[in-house]
Amino acid sequence: MSDLLRLLRLWRGATGWLLVAFVVSTVATFANIALMAVAGWFITAMAAAGLAGTSLNYFTPSALIRAAAIVRTGGRWLDRVIGHEATFRLIARTRTDLFARLERIAPAGLDDLRSGEAAARLKGDVDRLEAVHLRFLTPLAVAVLTGAVAIAVIARHDAAIGLAAAIALAFGGVAVPLATARAARRPGRETARLSAELRRGIVDDLGGLATLATTGALANRRAEREDTFAALLAEEERVAVHAATGQAALGLSGDLLTIAVVALGAASLSAGALAGPDLTLVLLLGQASFEAFAPIPAAFAGAAAMFASLRRVFALWDREPPVVDPPSPRPLPERFDLSFERVSFTHAGAPRPTLRDFDLELPEGRHLVVVGSSGVGKSTLVDLLSRARDPDAGRIRLGGVPLPELSLEDLRSAIVVVPQNPHVFSATIAANLRLAAPAASDRDLWEVLATVALEETVARMPDGLLTFTGAEGVTLSGGEARRLAVARALLLHPRVLVLDEPTEGLDDDTAHRLLAAVAARMAARTLVIVSHRIDVRSPHRLELMQPSDVVRTR
Repeated sequence: MSDLLRLLRLWRGATGWLLVAFVVSTVATFANIALMAVAGWFITAMAAAGLAGTSLNYFTPSALIRAAAIVRTGGRWLDRVIGHEATFRLIARTRTDLFARLERIAPAGLDDLRSGEAAARLKGDVDRLEAVHLRFLTPLAVAVLTGAVAIAVIARHDAAIGLAAAIALAFGGVAVPLATARAARRPGRETARLSAELRRGIVDDLGGLATLATTGALANRRAEREDTFAALLAEEERVAVHAATGQAALGLSGDLLTIAVVALGAASLSAGALAGPDLTLVLLLGQASFEAFAPIPAAFAGAAAMFASLRRVFALWDREPPVVDPPSPRPLPERFDLSFERVSFTHAGAPRPTLRDFDLELPEGRHLVVVGSSGVGKSTLVDLLSRARDPDAGRIRLGGVPLPELSLEDLRSAIVVVPQNPHVFSATIAANLRLAAPAASDRDLWEVLATVALEETVARMPDGLLTFTGAEGVTLSGGEARRLAVARALLLHPRVLVLDEPTEGLDDDTAHRLLAAVAARMAARTLVIVSHRIDVRSPHRLELMQPSDVVRTR
């Protein structure tokens, strides 16, 4: 429940939409109940008047019936429109806020998550939160208010029937949903877990589809996903069975109330304490009130999955960022000399430091190649340089200023990193490049593409710069995607450019052309190239041979 209250606090900015949705839903529900009750009273009263040979003012009740019918029809339409609009706004806001939190903690704060896990929570778990307003809180509030008013009106006509209505609504509208929620708790939680597992697995499989197909593991992965999907369907079926059982129990409560109203009403009618039309009114009023509670059993049956998703979202939300902005950041220095002073860093769970007492001086404008095999600390060096992580000991300075004293925005505008696996958005090549420089002209784009030896490749594409790259750059090879990311980074005109494995997937000739062109473009600025290829040429070279040890610098 604390997570639910916390979510509502996050939604405070949308309170107006929530209140309007609640009011519209309440008015539509009351209009439906009034239509049933007044119509029943009117028909009975007209029949009684006809039998008695008396007159009856039929203008007022007929006007009420028409008004209730119009309000019910228009209200239900407006309820759907406003309710869904409010829900979409809340979900969009929640997803945007969660993405902003992920942006703050990435990449180091997400190291323990598989590639599809964050996507599963950002998409699937956040989507499930639409039930909080649309299928849980608002229907529950409307049902409680409707039930209370109906009981009060019935009790005003007959206290005994009012008590019976209160008991029936309490059983069918409160006890039954609570029992349904308890019974559906385990399958509901399993539904959330399996749904997230399936979504995560599909994302991972799509990312490695080519590898799975090449190695022959695709059939096994498909079988695993089918098993997960079958388990998910089984749990969803159990939740549906509990919801249907609750719905049946709610209907039974309404039928028992009808029997009670007829029995008690007959006695009151015989005693002259209740008129015939009034008996019809309370009978239909009680029956119509149960319609307000109709969504509640299904909502409570799905509550476990909803709360499980809510916990998963907040578990991701509450992760502490590995690095934070200083309270009073210093401005960027005039020079961009880099220095590592006895820097040490150990990854969580690692048996020994990745870097230990690491020293490095890199004057502004120097080009440096860092080489070494996998696992010797090259990527850790990149993370520390871009302040994706902070060292356990030692200090890193930019122009004499410790990195933690600079704002992250300023630091990452000066030091631009192209990671080993850069992201290519599902957009055109031009749009991917203009993410770095929205005002860049086509001429600027062709210029950076030429620098990264990608100009001829793009020119041969049917749509040139307007060629769509597909999801995660699926239409590009790995080497082309990396070069596109390098071109995007060059458009930022960085003072320090860090390229992590830029030549992976390239033949020697293309790799040398790429590095030579990038080095020429960064002639007066700092360039750091991280590679496992020992043949990468540079006047300055740092070779890491084993974790924690700097073997040679030249």
